[in-house]
Amino acid sequence: MITSVVRGIAVTALTTTIALLPTQAQAEGSDEDNDIETIELTGVNWLDTSPPHIRVGDKWVVRLDLYTKRKTGSAERPLQRAGDGQAECSAVQVRGSRVTTVCTRVLSLKKGTLTLSDMITSTPRKPVTAKTAITGGTGQYRSAYGDGYLTLDGRYSHWKLDVDE
Repeated sequence: MITSVVRGIAVTALTTTIALLPTQAQAEGSDEDNDIETIELTGVNWLDTSPPHIRVGDKWVVRLDLYTKRKTGSAERPLQRAGDGQAECSAVQVRGSRVTTVCTRVLSLKKGTLTLSDMITSTPRKPVTAKTAITGGTGQYRSAYGDGYLTLDGRYSHWKLDVDE
């Protein structure tokens, strides 16, 4: 038998939870400042320690220089240096020539760093585009979150990120 005190506590807790749900949903849906910054970067790898034949459990690092389009057009040099990046990846599944990797990436830019996380299934030496999550940052990006797309093509990479702050 449930005593009236326990029943009263349960009803109060349930009522409070139900009363707060619409408020939380409204707060989640209203991003009044809507400060979403789109960042497009091109990366050029200068170090890649991935093994020639990847097996489950293999780990490697990638270091790269990051570039962005110049704000003022220059036919000779359309890109300008934006920072550098690094990734640490692990192979979690290998099926034939298809490899699934989990990577943590850090992009060091002038305004701060962005930390990304992704799981990508690809075939070696073939371009692949996949979703990446923005999991945090420093500096101007200290409360960053969001997502974007990452294209890997040989020693080149391209990011289009929607950063919400």
